[in-house]
Amino acid sequence: MVNIPRYCKTLAKRLLLLLIPFELCRIFYYAYNYHYFASIGTGTILHYLFVGIRFDIPAIIIVNIPFIVLSLLPVGGEESIYRRSVLKIVYMVLNSLALFTQFGDTVFFPFVYKRSTADVFKFIRLGSDSEEVMPSLLKDYWYVLIFWGLMVYLTYLLYRYTERKRPFENTRNYVAASVSSYIVTLSMLGLGIRGGWQDKALTLEDASYYAPVHDIPLVLNTPFSLFQTFGQPPLHEYNFFDDEKKLTEIYSPYKDGSNRPFRKYNVVTIILESFSKEYIGALNNRHKTNTPFLDSLISQSLVFDNAFSDGKKSIEGIPSVTAGLPSWMDEPFATSEYNTDDINTLPTLLEKMGYSTAFFHGGTNGTMGFDKYCQRAHFNHYYGRKEYNNDADYDVWGIWDEPFFQYFARNLDTLHKPFYAALFSLSSHHPFHVPPKYAGKYVRRGQEMEILKCVRYSDMALKEFFETASHKPWFDSTLFVLVADHAGPSEDPYYTNRVGMYELPIIFYMPNSNLKGVSHTTVQQIDIMPSILSYLNYPYPYFAFGNSAFDSTSNNHFAVNYINDVYQICKNPYCLQMEGKRITALYNYQKDSMLTHNLVKEMPHVRDSLSSLLEAVIQTYGKDVIHNQMISKKTNSSPPAVSASK
Repeated sequence: MVNIPRYCKTLAKRLLLLLIPFELCRIFYYAYNYHYFASIGTGTILHYLFVGIRFDIPAIIIVNIPFIVLSLLPVGGEESIYRRSVLKIVYMVLNSLALFTQFGDTVFFPFVYKRSTADVFKFIRLGSDSEEVMPSLLKDYWYVLIFWGLMVYLTYLLYRYTERKRPFENTRNYVAASVSSYIVTLSMLGLGIRGGWQDKALTLEDASYYAPVHDIPLVLNTPFSLFQTFGQPPLHEYNFFDDEKKLTEIYSPYKDGSNRPFRKYNVVTIILESFSKEYIGALNNRHKTNTPFLDSLISQSLVFDNAFSDGKKSIEGIPSVTAGLPSWMDEPFATSEYNTDDINTLPTLLEKMGYSTAFFHGGTNGTMGFDKYCQRAHFNHYYGRKEYNNDADYDVWGIWDEPFFQYFARNLDTLHKPFYAALFSLSSHHPFHVPPKYAGKYVRRGQEMEILKCVRYSDMALKEFFETASHKPWFDSTLFVLVADHAGPSEDPYYTNRVGMYELPIIFYMPNSNLKGVSHTTVQQIDIMPSILSYLNYPYPYFAFGNSAFDSTSNNHFAVNYINDVYQICKNPYCLQMEGKRITALYNYQKDSMLTHNLVKEMPHVRDSLSSLLEAVIQTYGKDVIHNQMISKKTNSSPPAVSASK
């Protein structure tokens, strides 16, 4: 017999019991990534477990909406197939998937340092790597699948607990009891899905009220993060300044052309997969070097030791380097709804000066959508796994760095001079393999991270590339820029905090030039394009969010990052963090490397100056990206002079 009041009570029990596996997932998330959260005390962890319930309840309700609807339908007795089997299957399928996202995110966290958002689904669809990479992921993280299976089994046991038979309680007021049960149940579900009585429903931004930026992933859960960002615009338009003149006085992306003779050098950008500053001995005195060749090259180059990435993913790093285009939003620009905007890129700008352009990446053509981005960026040529045409040198993600770097050197010979070429390496990527012939040479040393053996291998490949390139006729007239796509994984507390997690090398090298020394200027990936154009004395006005690192007259050298709904600006020696429109932290990261002393109330002048700059950058970025205004409005019709001097 149908018993609506009991169905409502049973539904409430089944949903509330899900808090147990959700909290256990949070504990596993913490334990697996302990090196990142090591500074958090026991009391704080218990606090996060408690306040995290507020974010778990909306997630549980949203995940289980189909189950909730089916449970509340006034059909089927308690012993019917519908109640005993159909509901159980729906419940287990929905929550097994929800738990899977939690465990998957746990493994992914050391690479991106945030909870996954809805853009992860676009990321999965990019290219054709998923089928080839999956076996390696299963091999490396099999134990995580076991924990997931145990959690699914626990969920099943909790469901079975609610199936205990109870005698049917008949009542004269059954209709009234049923109606009131529906009203109470739906009211509580509505309150739960909103996350409380407050005016606005709970959002990701609310997590910052319970934890500092560093700890926000522990307060949140993955289903909540996914649902909050699904179908939402990845970028919001802010209006901090009504006065356009005041805005442009603080920050403007419009750059003037140079009046000096144009220097028609070749330009090569080498983008090294996950090459953190931490791994490079010449830039880091905390660890033993893994890059002997890069260290030697740095001694002959101009290197910026206060350099930052603009994101945590390769698909964010490539546009930052080749187009000065950051992804200061909830998904990479290259996969967002704005990816058809008109943009300035190094290929489009240098084409005006007669350059041929090419992009090289040993991955499967289509991987992460790089080939499509390169088409939009107007690279003349794309060289990938297909063009390399020798899968004897292939492993999981693509062609090994050593042979592909030599392929790169050979094909630079074929490009019309002058040329601009970009190379993106891949061997220092999970699953962290090295070619079989080097299995005994590049090995894991003790308990070090697996990536480091691959960094040493890629450093060797880079050395061989420069040895080959140095004998080429174009070598002496080529500007080389070396940078990482993003920082790699770390177990060092500094390189996992909100400043260190973005630190990487930015190196300018040109044979027999005056580009030498170490600069402490704050720079970021998006500064590379204007820096190259500045060094070449590019004659035309252009649009770029970054600034030339060579501009010694500017005081606007800074780096901006965005993650977990938090904007951060670094300007030596301070970094400021802003959640929404609320300034939450200010640190002197040079003196306080672990970001423990919040100066937001102690240094109002620094806080206000940095917040004004950050607000100007955010407002300009949002307006120009959303309204497709990323092309310079200025023109310069005079033909450029050409110089051969360095």
